[in-house]
Amino acid sequence: DTAIDCNSTTMTMSNNPWVECFVKGEWIFETRFLLYTLGYCLLAYIGNTCQTSYFAQVKKNDPENTPDHRSFKAMIASRPTVIAATVHSVATSIISCGILITYYMQGSNSWITPGGINLLEIWQTVGLPISLSYFISDCYFYCLPRKDGLIFVHHIIMCLCHYPVVHNSGAILSGAGNIEWVIWLSIIGYTSEVSTAVMNYRWYLINTLEENWIGFGITNTFVAASWAMRVVMFTYLLLVQIFPRKAEYAEQGQMLSYGVMVFGHAAIGLLSLHWCVVMLKPGLKNLFVFKKKKVKPVTEMTAGFSFAEEVSGGNKKEE
Repeated sequence: DTAIDCNSTTMTMSNNPWVECFVKGEWIFETRFLLYTLGYCLLAYIGNTCQTSYFAQVKKNDPENTPDHRSFKAMIASRPTVIAATVHSVATSIISCGILITYYMQGSNSWITPGGINLLEIWQTVGLPISLSYFISDCYFYCLPRKDGLIFVHHIIMCLCHYPVVHNSGAILSGAGNIEWVIWLSIIGYTSEVSTAVMNYRWYLINTLEENWIGFGITNTFVAASWAMRVVMFTYLLLVQIFPRKAEYAEQGQMLSYGVMVFGHAAIGLLSLHWCVVMLKPGLKNLFVFKKKKVKPVTEMTAGFSFAEEVSGGNKKEE
């Protein structure tokens, strides 16, 4: 009993998985993509409204009504995209980990639960639309305005690599005939979003804690360890799961899909390694001991958050 009958998926004239998903996808992904994009636009609007309100208060220069630059409102003003980023990382972490836990706990080698729920379809129709719509919207609301090239490249690579999985007509090509494996590959890669969700919590702690707290050391250590595990996971996926399938891709005439898959996993792995090194650069002591950050009031709409600073922690002693 399998979740997908490969024989029922017709190989059409196109041998391009990206084209196949778009042409044969029946607009299921695109409809949900647009719906979730509107949701992220709403979250961006809330963040930007908070930012505008904060700066309007700052510009009044009223000594009796000066906004607290360590308040939650000030934090959102410095990083208006944090709401959408947190929703994305938490949602994709829960969905991807939940699917894998359910699958392996069944022990039946079937992606269909006893209740008839198709776990792979959940990922295709819920998980991926939630994620890819976020990456596109974040390019517009964060990457381009802040000129963050690394995050922009990351988002584009993710969209390029995962879009062929959103429909079986593309997945059978991008998986060289093995739909279940290529969707599994997509799901397991997204478990790395757990580290992003916890890192956002670390960002909150850095900006709000007044003194050292054991919970900060635990959180920070988990974040560093999870980013290191990203590197290990993508290395494993390349060496054990992807490289041995080269002959299958060549036989199916899908070397472009294979090349994109290899490039994508290698690139994301290298980016994870880069950010892991940046995180550990201040020293191991900073992982366990909180030093109150000197929070500079954000006085301009263009100032504030950068992903590189969040990864490093920006954890400097307050003067």
